Amino acid sequence: MPTAPNLTVNKAVPQFALPVSVIALKAEAYSPEDKTVLISLTTKYSGVERTYSVPLDCFYDLAADLQKLNALTDIID
Repeated sequence: MPTAPNLTVNKAVPQFALPVSVIALKAEAYSPEDKTVLISLTTKYSGVERTYSVPLDCFYDLAADLQKLNALTDIID
């Protein structure tokens, strides 16, 4: 009967991607049926404007995250 090979598991080292610098961000349209917002953004090193469909709930989460960051800034200052 064949046996499974002896495998060792290595813990993955987290790799952090460098942030992409956004130079333009626009809300283009809102779809009430899908509850999504079309946003367009342009990055620093690409003149290409890309459009994304973002669920409205993501903006609520973003607003909550910004409030938390603001609260942290108030504590540090």
